[in-house]
Amino acid sequence: MSSAATQNGCWPGLPTFGKLATLGLWPQGSNMLIGLDVGTTATKALLFDLNGGGVAAATVPYGLITPQAGWVEQDPEELWRAVVAALRTIADQLRPADQVIALAQSSQGGTTIPVDAAGQPTHHAISWMDGRTQAECDEMRAQGQADAIYERTGWPLMAGLPLQHIRWLDRQRPDLFARARRFLFVNDFIGWRLTGELCMNPSDASITQLLDIATGDWDDGLLALAGIRRDQLSPVRPSAAIVGRLTAEASAATGLPTGLPVVNGAHDQYCAALGTGVTRPGSVLLSCGTAWVLLAVPESLAVGRRSGMALSCHAVAGRWGAIRSLGAVGASLEWLADNVWANRQPVLADRPGGQEPRPALYEAINAAAARSEPGARGLLFFTLAGGHSGSYGLAQGGFVGLQLSHTRDDLSRAVMEGIACELRWALDEIRAAGVAVRELKMVGGAARSPIWPQIVADVTATPVEVPAITEAASWGAAVLAGIGAGVFASADAAGQMSAVWARHLTPAQGAQGCHLSERWQPWAAIFERYRACRGGTGL
Repeated sequence: MSSAATQNGCWPGLPTFGKLATLGLWPQGSNMLIGLDVGTTATKALLFDLNGGGVAAATVPYGLITPQAGWVEQDPEELWRAVVAALRTIADQLRPADQVIALAQSSQGGTTIPVDAAGQPTHHAISWMDGRTQAECDEMRAQGQADAIYERTGWPLMAGLPLQHIRWLDRQRPDLFARARRFLFVNDFIGWRLTGELCMNPSDASITQLLDIATGDWDDGLLALAGIRRDQLSPVRPSAAIVGRLTAEASAATGLPTGLPVVNGAHDQYCAALGTGVTRPGSVLLSCGTAWVLLAVPESLAVGRRSGMALSCHAVAGRWGAIRSLGAVGASLEWLADNVWANRQPVLADRPGGQEPRPALYEAINAAAARSEPGARGLLFFTLAGGHSGSYGLAQGGFVGLQLSHTRDDLSRAVMEGIACELRWALDEIRAAGVAVRELKMVGGAARSPIWPQIVADVTATPVEVPAITEAASWGAAVLAGIGAGVFASADAAGQMSAVWARHLTPAQGAQGCHLSERWQPWAAIFERYRACRGGTGL
């Protein structure tokens, strides 16, 4: 962890972020909300006004611990130190008349923290990325339990989730299992450190595979399967519930006032959904990083189950969310940058002073793709997912139709269109299962491209909205803080504030739209053919 939090004063794309302070327009005595995002590789704390304008931000990175191949752990104390440092940076920027009225947490899900009777960790946190429990998963699958687990929890059997973490500790480390008075997760561990109260939010609880997705409460049968009691887990309460108030000890550490209301919060994907207004059927969150992830809101739990997607309780009470990952399709653009564009010095020349090479490289790729034409002059691309193909993709990929006349411009556009085609494949399957998809809310690196969101709209024939709030998860947490504090009437109304400054894109009409629609058909035909004849291994 760095010794000090990184301060961010003004972020591009969001008209009010930082400008209230830097232009002297930050009103005296402003009411503020804090969104605390405790992620896998960093903790971010953001200070928002009640209109969604960001005033201050801090980021504290930390690392992963890999004791052996396939194992991924984190130090819970390092997570806590990062939270303290980030909140202290925010507190130091407050003026005497400013009032923070509430704080809420967005957190990584599925990471297990065993603690003793005093609440102290007895072992490193076992990460949601950890793969040591594959044998436990395989055993349950061989016993025919997979369908029942999905029906009850909404999540398929996976090695990285707490049900298997706890079973592994019981079998492989009975000494640690016996010492564990409770099993906490990032949400309730940080909440307990802030308030002295134990409480779990429904979306994070869903990912443990210990929750009954229909009732929103711990399932006694699943607890028995894990070998634990109900009193070893924190009670589940709504995302907008006040967990407790900042203790004197936490106040001294963070610089925030004693008694500050701390609201429960939600899993980071569900905070991002709330922050972008994905709260009702029809709106779908598209998070674009190395992996691309879809989060939809099914009409009912039955529709969600029929889709086969990973289901959780939504941050909005009484609703569910359904997640589907496309795998690491975004790694294809990273491959393009590393192998087709890297070391091209003219590309990086004459950049603004101090600009990092990587952003300049992606800027050049965007410009190149724009110079090509819709359809990339007949070049098709199938994503390179680094060996992880998702539930339907190819473990290997490549270009089809490559000719000597094709240029780097065409390769760049083909990669963007190919990823958009794989997205359309997933959306068509989701729609076929009865999950409504009327608009995409696109966030992440690809959303900042000047042309990729339009390509996504054209290829998928679906309107795309790019919210101006770049840290959607933190804003979603702040929305929950505002609801808990009583300053926002509802999650729906507050979440829709992100649309005010959004970029709205509709599928192209005329020749361009028809051309991309025509290109989708041969892409899909080739995709299906190779998937069938190669058993999903690739081209």
